[in-house]
Amino acid sequence: MSRECQFIRAEGRVWVPSPGSWLGGWVRHRWLERHFEPGTLSVASCESWGRLCMENDVYVLVEESGGKMTERKAKKPKKKKKK
Repeated sequence: MSRECQFIRAEGRVWVPSPGSWLGGWVRHRWLERHFEPGTLSVASCESWGRLCMENDVYVLVEESGGKMTERKAKKPKKKKKK
């Protein structure tokens, strides 16, 4: 089983999107604290996450079943063509 989470490095912080639930967010935060520098994690509101995505590159942290963590750049969604 692997885990993954999107994140953005901006403003001297590591931003993650709002979680779906309080408990899920707490578990995710504890997991992320093992990888990122202490005190740098912040949870962005939906509106802030959207702004951050437009202004910065989005990355994905992936933890494989063996415990190895890797970061990769997320693919940007294709822009819709105007007719």
